[in-house]
This record gives sequence, structure tokens and C-alpha cells, in this order.
Amino acid sequence: MKNSILILLLLLSVSWACNATIDIEYRITEVANSKSSYGLSVRAPASDPKQLVPYWHRKAKEICGSKNYKNSQLIKKETQCGDALRVNRSGQKCEVIPASVFGTLRCESI
Repeated sequence: MKNSILILLLLLSVSWACNATIDIEYRITEVANSKSSYGLSVRAPASDPKQLVPYWHRKAKEICGSKNYKNSQLIKKETQCGDALRVNRSGQKCEVIPASVFGTLRCESI
């Protein structure tokens, strides 16, 4: 009985961790004079930009709908320290620029 309770608690904690959400910001820009090409940027406070690549692809599929898409090579940037400073009790801290993934996509008919 104790083993089954421990297994249940372990499954619940794994399930909760898998459903944890990450605060993601998407920026979509339409390429000038094109109705099927877009710039797509995904930003989030992730430690590794590779974690954001699946989110980029999901959003690209959402943008193109039933059409296929072709993407450029994705540009991945890690979390960086910006130029702006914040002063708090422990001293100065730089503005944190979140990790990001950027690429262009073109929606194509199937």
C-alpha cells in the first residue's frame, strides 16, 4: 500500500512538472510585399535557447495553418546582460535580456 502511494505521488509530481508553463513572448512580423513570409521571434526566461526551438516550430505551424512552411536557419541567443542597470539593496544588476530564437518562415501550398 505504501509503495502504491509513493508511486502515485511520484506520478503526480512528474505530471505537474510536465505541465508547468514557461512565460513565452512571440513577435511576428510580415515581410514587406509578401503575404506568405514572416519573421518569427520567440523569447523567454530560459537558460538555453534550444529549449525555445519547439515553441518556434509550433507557432510557425500555427501561422501557416494547413500550408507547409520552410524556415531559415534559426538564430539562437542565450540570456544576456543588457546595458541598463537596476540598483537594489545588494548593489547594481544589469537588465536581463531573455533567451531568444529568431527565424524567417515562408508558408507554401501543399
